[in-house]
Amino acid sequence: MVGLLVFLFAMYRMLMREFVRPTAIQGADDAEQGLALEALEASEQRYRSVVELQTEFVVRMSPDGYLTFVNDAYCRACRMTREQLLDPSWCELDVLPPDERRRFVEHLGRLTPQAPNASIELINAMPDGINRWLAWNDHGIFDDEGRLIEVQSVGRDISDRVFAEQARVEAEKLSGEREAQFRAIAEGVPLPITISAIEGPEILFVNEPARKILGIEVGQVGAEAISTWESRARRDDLMRLLLRDGIVDAFEAGMTTMQGSRIDTLVSARLITQAGRPAMLAAVTDITRQREADAEIARQRETLYQSEKLSALGSLLAGVAHELNNPLSVVIGYSSMLKEFSTDSATVGRADKIHAAAERCSRIVRTFLAMARKKPPTRGTVDINEVVIASLELAAYSLRSAGIEIRTELEEGLASIWGDRDQLHQVITNLAVNAQQALLQVPHPRRLTIITTGENGAVEIVVADNGPGMSETVRARAFEPFYTTKSAGEGTGVGLSVCHGIVTAHDGSIELDSTEGGGARFTIRLPSGKTEASAPATAGKAPPAPSAARILVVDDDVDIATMIAEMLRRDGHDVTIADDAHAALRAMRHERVDLLISDIRMPGLDGPGLYRALEEVRPGLASRLLFVTGDTLAPEIDRFIGETGAPVIEKPLDPQGFRRLVTERLRAMDEVGG
Repeated sequence: MVGLLVFLFAMYRMLMREFVRPTAIQGADDAEQGLALEALEASEQRYRSVVELQTEFVVRMSPDGYLTFVNDAYCRACRMTREQLLDPSWCELDVLPPDERRRFVEHLGRLTPQAPNASIELINAMPDGINRWLAWNDHGIFDDEGRLIEVQSVGRDISDRVFAEQARVEAEKLSGEREAQFRAIAEGVPLPITISAIEGPEILFVNEPARKILGIEVGQVGAEAISTWESRARRDDLMRLLLRDGIVDAFEAGMTTMQGSRIDTLVSARLITQAGRPAMLAAVTDITRQREADAEIARQRETLYQSEKLSALGSLLAGVAHELNNPLSVVIGYSSMLKEFSTDSATVGRADKIHAAAERCSRIVRTFLAMARKKPPTRGTVDINEVVIASLELAAYSLRSAGIEIRTELEEGLASIWGDRDQLHQVITNLAVNAQQALLQVPHPRRLTIITTGENGAVEIVVADNGPGMSETVRARAFEPFYTTKSAGEGTGVGLSVCHGIVTAHDGSIELDSTEGGGARFTIRLPSGKTEASAPATAGKAPPAPSAARILVVDDDVDIATMIAEMLRRDGHDVTIADDAHAALRAMRHERVDLLISDIRMPGLDGPGLYRALEEVRPGLASRLLFVTGDTLAPEIDRFIGETGAPVIEKPLDPQGFRRLVTERLRAMDEVGG
């Protein structure tokens, strides 16, 4: 428990450093900034609420005893307000008697960067005038030079334990006046304390808390005497340990209160002699709230771990996609040229198959990038059938491997919707993955069905499976953030809540119909016909260029550069290749260049560096740059494109679209006299 609270301190400090930085939401729109701030506030509130719920004392202080943080539990123990305890005039060392103060200073001196953790028990002269025994677990924070700058402490009042120990000593000498003294001590302890015979068993003594909390009474025997224990086997385990060692501390056991509710407890027991026979003196501590806090901390830690895994996965996907984009561009480009210029029908057919396969790979790569990229939503017209097909292409292998039959009923001529294609793709993919995980729990046949229909100004998508379904309790909480029925490490509980948020942001709705054993059916409704003004799409082959142009292609991948050059030469352009940015700069000092086509990611001087160099050497040429890239995820690339407005086309290159963009770029420069 103490370790988790120290962990909580560290996590809270880390979150405050990481999330409060302005760069964390740099470049985000107002909606994203609001979401980021809400997430920060919610995360901070959760961690602070867990600390404030603790019955242990949680404090931070300087090495000379001045407090910088206290939780409510410590304020209540001191009977002082938080403001009083944090006042610069209050020094924590003042509540220690002289000998205890000396021991505490020596204790702090033993903390080092190599061994920052230590424990100590002290007598504190509390402000209410009552001396209390407090046990502290301290964690030192050190600066770069190894000096102690802060102490983070988790403590608890162990006076009851000391009193219970004293009660044990007194219990062994029970007789007459000594028994009366024991009873007075035991009745003054807020913990339930009992004495029960080992054999029988029989309840020989209970204090008032034991009566009120556990409902135990003197004279109970047999099953009645142990009825408060959730498991008789657990009590038997305690008895065996006690008879072997004579003392047992912090023995975990479930118990039932007088009101019938279950609680988690720690039992500290001593073997004594009572009325001439062996007996057990036991003190019971209720740790139910602490266990709940432990579970909350563990869940938060697992959520953070899952978030880090997702972030790492995004970086991995971006890297893989970037490496695939170059060879895919070559395959797509040359297969497109084969289709366009070959006169042999068999060759055209083969090239068409190569092109179709490469395009499929390209769509899968774009899907990976869409899932990994963290950009503001981009709205446009979306064909929901294309989104469904792309999602199934991504999940096809894993679905087939699981023996799942995929059925689709996609209505032709379905109206487009106005939305973010990447986000809607994420919704369909999440639902397909959830269905796959559910179907693995049932025998064959396993079916996943996706249906799209449109009517009354709306598009409806149904994702259904014949899996195990959900109980009413699970169904009611299915869209609740972080709620999951999966085992630890198998799910974060955020997939369906993310789907719900995306659909709602598109002015739509998502409903779940499921019964236990009856599969699950998700129905998504999105408004259709909502569009915004956009430039008319240009289809077909690239329009003829105004005139043949001198074009310089810069790319460290010779296959890409050669393919682009051959493509443009077929349009009548004079094309030269440079294998890096420095070679391009040398060429442009002596040659006329109408258009410069450059990769953004290159060793040495990259695309942004080339752009800035041209602005200094030949400012007019900077406006004649056209960039190609397979790494649009990098934030520095996003910033560069946003700041300069430089035109960019993503790999893998679509030959028709690329040639059209080159023609449009040349025509635009001719019109402005550039």
